[in-house]
Amino acid sequence: MNSEKKVCQNCQKNFIIESNDFSFYEKIKVPPPTWCPDCRCARRMVHRNEKNLHKRTCDITGKNIISIYRPDCPYTICDKDYYFSDDFDPLKYGQEYNTNIKFFEQFYEFAKKVPFPSLFVRNSLNCEYNQDMGGASNCYLCFRTHDSQNMLYTYRGNHSAYCTDCFQAVVQSEFLYECVNVITCSNSKFLHNCEKCSDSAFLYNCSGCVDCFMCINIRNKQCCFKNEQYSREDYKKILDSYNLSTYEGQQKALTEFEEYIKENPKRNLSIFRSNNVVGDNIFDSKDSKNVWNVRDLENCSYIWDSFNFKDCMDTYSGAKAELIYESTATTKGSSNCHFCVRVHSGSRDCEYSWFLQNCSNCFGCVGLRNKEYCIFNIQYEKNEYEKLLSEIKSKMLEDKEYGEFFPFYTSPFPYNDTVANEYFPESEEWAKERGMKWGSFEEKNYKSTISSENLPNDIKDVQDSILNEIITCAHNGECAHNCTKAYRIVADELAFYRRRNLPLPRECPNCRYYRRLDYRNPTVLRETVCMCEGEGISNGVYKNTVLHQHGAGFCGKNINTTIRDDSGFLIYCEECYKKEVF
Repeated sequence: MNSEKKVCQNCQKNFIIESNDFSFYEKIKVPPPTWCPDCRCARRMVHRNEKNLHKRTCDITGKNIISIYRPDCPYTICDKDYYFSDDFDPLKYGQEYNTNIKFFEQFYEFAKKVPFPSLFVRNSLNCEYNQDMGGASNCYLCFRTHDSQNMLYTYRGNHSAYCTDCFQAVVQSEFLYECVNVITCSNSKFLHNCEKCSDSAFLYNCSGCVDCFMCINIRNKQCCFKNEQYSREDYKKILDSYNLSTYEGQQKALTEFEEYIKENPKRNLSIFRSNNVVGDNIFDSKDSKNVWNVRDLENCSYIWDSFNFKDCMDTYSGAKAELIYESTATTKGSSNCHFCVRVHSGSRDCEYSWFLQNCSNCFGCVGLRNKEYCIFNIQYEKNEYEKLLSEIKSKMLEDKEYGEFFPFYTSPFPYNDTVANEYFPESEEWAKERGMKWGSFEEKNYKSTISSENLPNDIKDVQDSILNEIITCAHNGECAHNCTKAYRIVADELAFYRRRNLPLPRECPNCRYYRRLDYRNPTVLRETVCMCEGEGISNGVYKNTVLHQHGAGFCGKNINTTIRDDSGFLIYCEECYKKEVF
């Protein structure tokens, strides 16, 4: 089929369904979407609360628990230890399909009866205050972190250890502080978009560097400061002059670093070892379009924050799966699953289901493990299942439900608790118009014992008594970051700061997280031109080091980028950028 222009039934904006998209829909036998890609993504993301934890009571055991679900959540929430035990039998909640009720309405009432786990934390030790975690130990306030140890306040740490306040530290990264998007880095702080760097601080887009400070776009260097090579002795003198063990010295360096980034060229898009792809922050992928923050994709479209996918479309957060469509958190060898939430462990041929493990041929089910031919958690014979499934799909098509993901109102979370509000921030009124709640953040009524501005400047002056203090956050709630207004320093955290010679933070964990989040570009491509001035001085500061392919004059090549128009960054096309960096 040819490409076709559509009007989104949610935001009323035009969007295009490409010819290859139609081929995919035909292959998996689903109708084409009626919502645009961004609205489809937001509709999936409202089923993901990745970092807001609440105190509540287990609806099954009466135990006081920590949960991603608020106390007023309409669903049945149980202690995770009960949910993942043999005591939990999801089949006892089964109900027969009613042909007189629309599927989504029926599923919503059914799903509210089946217990959900308070947290998705499995096979982990001493990890009670975390979410979306497996194979980990000794972690605190970490999210989407797996196979890692001794992590603090880290989002998306995988196969790593001893990282604090990091945003995506993966593949054997260790002893890191305040790092964003790093791969196999160690013993460093304030690294951004770096790979295989160690013993360094304040680096942007560097690779293979050791003992480097305040650098950008360098490769396989040692003892560099602001991209200039120094003797080890002189390098150490420069590093020592910043007094990075003090909060004052650290903030001075951070401000200088952020200004230095603006003085040097940035590549328009971060695409590495990939072919025929459209999007940003893409690694080792091919033949994929509109994909964001991904790795190892093949023939995929409209994918966010996922890796190792093949022949998938419209998914947020997943790994090691194929033929997935309109789903979130589909992992571990699952295939041909559509319109699902957290379906994993080799599940296949499942639709409109939540929280399945190693299931096949299930429709409209919740919480099943190792089951097949089930509808609304009732087991059927194969021929009975296929006959009833055909009836359900026909009715859903008639009601214009089949082919659509679950409506907003089925989300168990308030909109502002979900990751959708990070990517697609909306107002309380907007959320409520679509049937969603809007959560107020509980007033903690902390009685602070010390203001952050009165903390010791140097880590060497911090006493053990700091563990007993309640510290006022520097923002004190006057920000849009779900500020907790106060915070504490825990024992493992203090030990980390002392070991790494780092000053105490002045902001609560939420405010620190959102500060790192600001380094992420939007998932929207915009048109601009390469800003390279040839032999001139770009942005009045940067002068090229070599002659470029366009000669001495202005490049001006039309390019796409996700970098904000008001960022102040110097944006180069790929060719000009490579000339300068490589």
